[in-house]
Amino acid sequence: MLYDKDIREYLFDFLENVYGKNRIIEEKQMGRSRADVVMVTPSALYGIEIKSDADTYARLGRQIRDYDQFFDYNYVVAGTSHAMHIEEHVPDWWGIITVELAARSP
Repeated sequence: MLYDKDIREYLFDFLENVYGKNRIIEEKQMGRSRADVVMVTPSALYGIEIKSDADTYARLGRQIRDYDQFFDYNYVVAGTSHAMHIEEHVPDWWGIITVELAARSP
């Protein structure tokens, strides 16, 4: 099972590799929601919502409205348990990043 804390550092490494220069702000209040991650690049502001395996979709509707209001682009980062169904819960214009545990070589 992947928890939020297990996802963050790998996510930040991934974002740096994909987007290059960026700044990360964690747990930023915006509207009635709190963005898990805000990524600032030279050209845009990204809202990133992490749905770990322990999360539910209970607040996602409100979070989507708030994220769409405050950010240029949005991503949801889904743990393994959400990977197959997350696209049913976010708008088509949101990006989806899925994460899963991988076996490590000794």
